[in-house]
Amino acid sequence: MKIVIGLVVAGLLLAFAGRHFLHRLLHPGDQTFYSGMLRKAPPQPHGPGIEVLSVAVAGATSESLFLPATDSAAGPKPLVIFAHGNSALIDDWLVHLDSFRQRGIGVLLVEYPGYGRSTGAPSEASIRAAFDSAYDHVIADSRVDASRIIGFGQSFGGAAISLLAQDRPLRALILMSTFTSLDVLPPGGGAIRDHYNSVSIVSRYSGPVLVIHGRKDPRIRWQQGQQLAAAAPHSTFLLYDCAHDCWHSEVQQFWHDATPFLAHAGITVAAAP
Repeated sequence: MKIVIGLVVAGLLLAFAGRHFLHRLLHPGDQTFYSGMLRKAPPQPHGPGIEVLSVAVAGATSESLFLPATDSAAGPKPLVIFAHGNSALIDDWLVHLDSFRQRGIGVLLVEYPGYGRSTGAPSEASIRAAFDSAYDHVIADSRVDASRIIGFGQSFGGAAISLLAQDRPLRALILMSTFTSLDVLPPGGGAIRDHYNSVSIVSRYSGPVLVIHGRKDPRIRWQQGQQLAAAAPHSTFLLYDCAHDCWHSEVQQFWHDATPFLAHAGITVAAAP
């Protein structure tokens, strides 16, 4: 009788728990770290210049948003593939990367499995697969110059984009407010099973790496960024006078520094309007 009751309860859990419940139950540390998956999925964005891409990854569906460059130049354009922090969603960055688009560089925002409208559950393996699949999908677009793909990650996104850098060709890599490895950070309320050893990946990456960190960052100390840059064979390390979120406060300084960096990587940045 107890076995029958147990089976009934298990069936009810599977039927009503939703897409994340069992993952959270089995891996509570993951729930703490991958905090963005706790946020309610916003409505799918619509409008000119927003293209939704859905890619099947290991039985789940990963969503990306493709935002083509808005400059007037013809022909295939460079593309930046952006990875956000662990508590964000791609929707949070829809307008904040317009400065790339205005300068002739398209934007691809890739969502993590289990976040927003993407199904599945986040992990190092699933995020790696999602970015690989999104990359393979977008480079088939005639508007994208597959030889000029930039990887850009902010905070945890630096670890996610580093995973892509070890699997697919990237012309340049930009890491902002990023840690070297989860193994050196405090657990923050629960251990997770993933490691994200970015410092090991960048040590084997042959392209140019721009590492930017905030001098006042209370979450990931700037020495972490310094160590990432020291590990990369071809790197530039910049210390900004900001906290963890350097992008919004230092975007003008970023373009002052990133324009020559990208030019050296073979990516010409159009003049801002």
